[in-house]
Amino acid sequence: MTGNSERITRALNLLTEGLAPYVETKLRAIYKENWTRVVRDSFRDERSRGASADIDWDAHALLAVMWDQWNSVFRHELGHTERSLVSELREFRNRWAHQHQFDFDDTYRITDSIRRLLQAVNAPNLEAIQAEKSDLLESHVAEAVNSQVQRTAHNRNKWGLIAIYTLCCGLIVTNMALANEFGAGTFALISFVLVMFIYLIYQQFKLEPPLLYGPRECHRCHRVVYRKTCPYCES
Repeated sequence: MTGNSERITRALNLLTEGLAPYVETKLRAIYKENWTRVVRDSFRDERSRGASADIDWDAHALLAVMWDQWNSVFRHELGHTERSLVSELREFRNRWAHQHQFDFDDTYRITDSIRRLLQAVNAPNLEAIQAEKSDLLESHVAEAVNSQVQRTAHNRNKWGLIAIYTLCCGLIVTNMALANEFGAGTFALISFVLVMFIYLIYQQFKLEPPLLYGPRECHRCHRVVYRKTCPYCES
């Protein structure tokens, strides 16, 4: 199963793919043949010193240029909402570059923010980022449902075992008390049986649901897997 970091990587690649043509077109319209020089002024790395006419676009470069050139170029078509998306995505992209750990909420927010920004510029790959967002949500829901099913089954089995232990304990103690004279040896044996069954019941109360998901069908490749992550989708 794809991790959050991998999903963010794919989403950022889709951002680059969909945003680069729009950014280039708007920069060319304003700065004409000087647009590459203006772009390089926004770069904080070795790309600012390059002599090539080609711009090596990535998510970091696109978002930095949009932020720096907002008032001059992009505010004519985009509004405050899109500017906030650019600011937010710059922060998330920097955290991703520093290998920050993202949870589902962060991953979903990043993916949705990228979708909103691409939608605002009418990017041609809007369907791709929408599919990525839908797949992320489906995966999260599938995991949550499967976890709840496993927890319910575990609790049902736990209470079933507790009922069996209690019944067996009661039958054994009753049989021992009725079949023998109630002497010291019988009392000790009954006490031992009671302690053992109480211990077993206590262990069932303490037992947490299993971490492994057990046999299930992967919602992506539709193969049967036996753990939380799908080895077929990982490879």
